Amino acid sequence: MTTPTPVWKPDASYERRDMPPTDGGEPSSGPTAGQVDAYLAPKLLHPSYGADPALPAIQSRALEAGIPAISVSPLQGQFLSILALSIGAERILEVGTLAGYSTAFLSLALPGHGQIDTLELDPHHAAVAQENFLNADLFPFPKIHVGPALETLKRLKKPAEGAYDLVFIDADKEGTLGYVKEGLRLLRKGGVVVVDNAVRSGKIALSREEEPSPNVDGMRRLFDWIEEDGGRTVLANVTQTVGAKSWE
Repeated sequence: MTTPTPVWKPDASYERRDMPPTDGGEPSSGPTAGQVDAYLAPKLLHPSYGADPALPAIQSRALEAGIPAISVSPLQGQFLSILALSIGAERILEVGTLAGYSTAFLSLALPGHGQIDTLELDPHHAAVAQENFLNADLFPFPKIHVGPALETLKRLKKPAEGAYDLVFIDADKEGTLGYVKEGLRLLRKGGVVVVDNAVRSGKIALSREEEPSPNVDGMRRLFDWIEEDGGRTVLANVTQTVGAKSWE
């Protein structure tokens, strides 16, 4: 018996024709970003991911548990896997577990002797993620650290085998700068830090008076720090992404 390939459909809330808006502010009359993702996902998802029932099961369980549908999309998850594989990652640190969807993609990119630590504030989210990891039979098995991320990061030490190769940050945006600084402390030289939702639908370009949101301001503080650092600590870049999970 063969398992049918799960068909992924973008959340209807992302079917926006003005994302991002044109410079003139006119909505696009063409396909939405969500429709493009729906077209690309079955073509690009690797068979080991696209046909793995454990991945959509994680999303379904999250929905049943009342967890917000704010995880990465399937193609974004696969991109994280590609990134981890491209740098030969053996140790990964994630800030923001949610239900464990991105964690699963990262774990699948690790060798059997690898290590993945993931941090989650909400005990309910952590419990659902733990259940999802067991059901997905992930190996290496992610270790969940429950509690405020910054406090946990400050307690963490570099793994005995060496520093982390990749740090993925997808948590509250107010605390992003602190997470990045602590992540860099735990990162190997030449390692990679990935921060999700960096441009906040373009709102980071607005003044603090125009857009006072703490989440947006948290990202501004990160970019201000990078500017002040002047390249001494990090080589940084932002790639704006437009897809089924909004303009990031």
